[in-house]
Amino acid sequence: MDNLSLEISLDKAHRLYKEENLLIIDVRTEKEWKMTGVIPDSILISMHDNNNLERKSFLEEVNLKISSYKNKKIAFICASGSRSRVVMDFFLNEGYKNIYHIPDGIIGRQSNGWLFHGYPITEYLSVKEAK
Repeated sequence: MDNLSLEISLDKAHRLYKEENLLIIDVRTEKEWKMTGVIPDSILISMHDNNNLERKSFLEEVNLKISSYKNKKIAFICASGSRSRVVMDFFLNEGYKNIYHIPDGIIGRQSNGWLFHGYPITEYLSVKEAK
């Protein structure tokens, strides 16, 4: 399978997001969410804990979330595309369809990601802070 065709450019991701035809799952850490903010209405499921160790419940949490969005395009995003690609590949191998990733990420490898295009970002408030 050619997974390059399952990459969504920032412009296309933003357009689909605005049309509400794309669910974005942000797999970065809570520290990263606090640092840059998050995409409004994205699903936040951190792949790693605060010690940068992979969370044991991560794949199960993602699977539970995406199983309820079977008819919607789902794109994973991280800081620069590396983690989102791994997650996308895993779920494609599990037989999921309509799974993509945004290779430029929130920041991008050369500060060319979602944040630097001026696309919507909102401040991250943890569950504790939101109360």
